[in-house]
Amino acid sequence: MEETYGLQDYSDGAPTLSVDPVCGRTVDEAKAAAKTEYAGQTYYFCSKDCQNNFELDPAGYIARFTSASR
Repeated sequence: MEETYGLQDYSDGAPTLSVDPVCGRTVDEAKAAAKTEYAGQTYYFCSKDCQNNFELDPAGYIARFTSASR
């Protein structure tokens, strides 16, 4: 029998979702095709193509992404 030492899983089992800053699709972080870090934040992508496009101009995509979400 496995001991849990009083630790409990309080998660509801729901996936953690992010929005791909290139195409705007919702991405399950655990199943993302790619991810990259920029300016201390992790970004998740639906495809390697979106990741590659983001890495060519991360500041531009972030600016478009944040202005579109307002």
